[in-house]
Amino acid sequence: MMTANGTKSRSTGSDSCVQCKVVILGAAGVGKTALTVRFLTKRFIGEYCPTLESIYKYQAQMDDEDVRMEILDTAGQSPGNWKDGYAMWPDCFMFVYSITDRTTFEEIISIKRQVENMRKSTTINGVLVGNKLDLLHDRQISFLEGSELADQIGCRFYEVSAADWTQVTVISDLFCDLYREYRKSRYVRDSRQRKTSSSVRFKQAIQKVISGKTAPRRTPTL
Repeated sequence: MMTANGTKSRSTGSDSCVQCKVVILGAAGVGKTALTVRFLTKRFIGEYCPTLESIYKYQAQMDDEDVRMEILDTAGQSPGNWKDGYAMWPDCFMFVYSITDRTTFEEIISIKRQVENMRKSTTINGVLVGNKLDLLHDRQISFLEGSELADQIGCRFYEVSAADWTQVTVISDLFCDLYREYRKSRYVRDSRQRKTSSSVRFKQAIQKVISGKTAPRRTPTL
């Protein structure tokens, strides 16, 4: 398992770890693997095979919690590469485009729609990431456009550069913020379930009281 400092460690098998599954979605060549590797190892490797799909396991403390994160780095989301598991497997999503390629930006809407259709919900935990900020001279998508798209799809927005070593902390914060979004939504969901369960028990108790009061009484025979 990859630990916070990028070294291998044995899995402790502890049940106290919070599990969080992340899938990284976007067109081929936007830097999905570069972002993942920069987060896990703090290193940058310029070239990757665009057809590979990998799951990375990462364990660290986030906000004083032991978190075990699984990150699915997908192949480019062309129609032939899409898998339903991309939508159903994860707890949260990272949608990535390149600020130097408008086509990758425009594809985010269709990718998000595929996720919504599979999950039958428009509410998901996700972030939108504009990568390759180091290539400002080739920028095709402004910060404002990215921010507006993030608002449209209901995600927080970041612009980063996986190639820039000064962005290591920013990229680490990005993944941590994604986990925080998941944790917040999980807390809300669990609270609703507890309220629903309490409400059901309350209604059942009231029904028992009413049934007890209205039950016919047997009169003693003389």
